Amino acid sequence: MTDLVQTAASPTSTAPAASPRLLSLDALRGFDMFWIVGGAPVVLGLVALTGRQDLLDWCTNQERHAAWAGFHFEDLIFPLFLFVAGAAVPFSLLQRQQAGDSVARLHWRVLRRALLLVLLGMICNGLLRLRLDAPSYPRLASVLGRIGLAYAGGAIIALHCRPRWQGVWLAGLLLGYYLALTLIPVPGFGAGNLEPGKNLANYIDLHFLPGKCYRDWGDPEGLLAIFPAIGTALLGILAGHCLRRADWPATRKVLTLLAAGGAGLALGYLWDCVFPINKALWSSSFVLVAGGWSFLLLAAFYLVIDVWGFRRWAFFFVVIGMNSITIYLACAIVDFPHIADYFFGGAIRCFAPTLKSWNKELPALLAAAGTLLVEWLFLYFLYCKKTFLRL
Repeated sequence: MTDLVQTAASPTSTAPAASPRLLSLDALRGFDMFWIVGGAPVVLGLVALTGRQDLLDWCTNQERHAAWAGFHFEDLIFPLFLFVAGAAVPFSLLQRQQAGDSVARLHWRVLRRALLLVLLGMICNGLLRLRLDAPSYPRLASVLGRIGLAYAGGAIIALHCRPRWQGVWLAGLLLGYYLALTLIPVPGFGAGNLEPGKNLANYIDLHFLPGKCYRDWGDPEGLLAIFPAIGTALLGILAGHCLRRADWPATRKVLTLLAAGGAGLALGYLWDCVFPINKALWSSSFVLVAGGWSFLLLAAFYLVIDVWGFRRWAFFFVVIGMNSITIYLACAIVDFPHIADYFFGGAIRCFAPTLKSWNKELPALLAAAGTLLVEWLFLYFLYCKKTFLRL
């Protein structure tokens, strides 16, 4: 773990030559984390200022996960992060492979990253808060654990297969998961039942997943759904291959990403007819729909930032994206709302009557914006010190 936190330094003679860094990847990762670390309350507060209750209701609904089947904007946040992690693989891991790093060394890098993410996810779930005077069963499955294991699966496939075969793996994983959930009978419920707690994925979580499950019906970051999640990582890896093609003009890259996004949405919604879009199950149709939107967002960010060169607006997101794991962990440990209240809460409460006379939503909006500002300034300090958490 000596290189867990790295600062900028001069490259050594043995380091592989770096390929141009795509600012759009960092910005898109930061855009994704923006919603996780507190962007949603700020956006909803701004929408509330418009006085459009219908628009506020729609946005509020989009900021909630679909109850079971279905797809909301909130359901995109997690797979988008995994997609971007996959897109970085051709620019990092495969570059090292081409520079001469051994397969064993690369495998160790992948497995170490996966294990660290699994461990950090368990810590976020309260692994270190075990009570000695009573039995305690922490939740071992986690968002970070899902990212680590799915990234590892996708990266190992990428190390050993050309892009065409990566696509074959993707199809096999999604089709195999669909067949498993629809054809393998679950004791007491039979085959093809996709209701909560009655499907194969939930059955495996309830009977074989170590620790406690997040829900009484199973765990949304459970065991079997790791396989389609690898498919999400592979979609990102394929997008990364597209962006890294030196023989393709930027226009062709953008059009390819747009076409892939459209195809993913079309196939995903078509598959939804027989295999519902479901984040909790990470269904194959969910992988395609989330991947479709991820391709479209990546195309937009790449076009605006790296092709057209409009970069200044993205700096806010880049600062978040360069230390995405840092802020995720920090939000689980540090009470940023309390810090923001210490600095800004007194002024907000003092002027609350005046603010409410303008708009009753203003105090809550300013409190949410203050929390987000404190988080961003923390990351900006790390950015200026060139200190980034590297797993």
